[in-house]
Amino acid sequence: MFSSPKDTSIFFLPFFAVAYLHPGHRQDQNWTYRQAITNHVLKVSLRVFSALRMRPSLSLSPHIEGERFVLVEPAQSNLYTGVAVNEKIKPETIGGTWYPRRFSQGCTIPKDEHVVLHFHGGSYILGNGRTASCGFLAKNFLAYTPSAYVFSLQYRLAGDQKGRFPAQLQDVISAYSYLIHTLHIPASRIVLSGDSCGGDLVLGLLRYIVQYNCTSLLPAPKCGWVFSPWCNVLDANDPSAWIKSANYETECIPASFPAWGAKNFLGDLQVTEPVEEYVAPIRHPFHLPSPVLIITGGREVLCQEHQELAEAFRAIPQNKSSVALFVEENVPHDVLMVGWLMGFRTEARRCSERAGEFVRGLQSVTTNA
Repeated sequence: MFSSPKDTSIFFLPFFAVAYLHPGHRQDQNWTYRQAITNHVLKVSLRVFSALRMRPSLSLSPHIEGERFVLVEPAQSNLYTGVAVNEKIKPETIGGTWYPRRFSQGCTIPKDEHVVLHFHGGSYILGNGRTASCGFLAKNFLAYTPSAYVFSLQYRLAGDQKGRFPAQLQDVISAYSYLIHTLHIPASRIVLSGDSCGGDLVLGLLRYIVQYNCTSLLPAPKCGWVFSPWCNVLDANDPSAWIKSANYETECIPASFPAWGAKNFLGDLQVTEPVEEYVAPIRHPFHLPSPVLIITGGREVLCQEHQELAEAFRAIPQNKSSVALFVEENVPHDVLMVGWLMGFRTEARRCSERAGEFVRGLQSVTTNA
């Protein structure tokens, strides 16, 4: 009913707080009052964040995560090649949070369970993988998928002076190498996971493994999960398409937020075709080294794009049976990240259960092969 960009003005908030008391005035009549008002508040908050041109900083101190927070040093230099090499942007020490406890050499992974390497969302401009932002997601993975551990990476944010592309690609290479070469976790026991822009990073790392023939040093993981992946950063420079979407009203992300993230993520970078392959994977599908599950929300702006992403990758013959798509109809963008806040806990659980079924299905195929 209310689908103007003015909806994201903070001055309209009291009006909507009253209007949403009637189900017919909510973004979706099936939503509760909490879901409707929280969706609106989140949208307004992210618009303010973008308007103020905020650039959060990251800390490498443990804070409340304690020993669950670890530092990850850059990998051996020969693992960074091609687009991962840049004169201005170099690999740096980064952090990450373990759930439910820290994994160290000597820890055992129960049979048929895995370690999830997760890349958080936030338009490359927000987030840190710590408990406040990723605790809900990690609990769902541990409860409803065959995951013994989750490692949520604190990659560099694009607002930092040294945070534009390929900083994040360098960081996920470092993290994956850390699991394989430092902790000696077999690649076959690792699941790559990412929500929103983190989903783009999952596809980027899979591309990197194939493109630069890294399989000897960076073997392919068990599989990948991409939740509401941001698969075309370049399109964010034009907010009009976002606003014109049929799902704009039910979306919890304003157009200004991905636009601000894209501006910082790309910075002064010249977007050549090799770069575009990583920042707009929907335009450049490739032969996947591992199966991938795409999960989207039926009420998010990017839902149709996610369906097109699945079709684009399935169009490659080798990928036909390697790409699965699941649509959680009732939710906006990135329910695994915002489900606890917006009251979509049941929907988040279903998405996690689907991710778990995907991995178990792969195990069954391997066993029967």
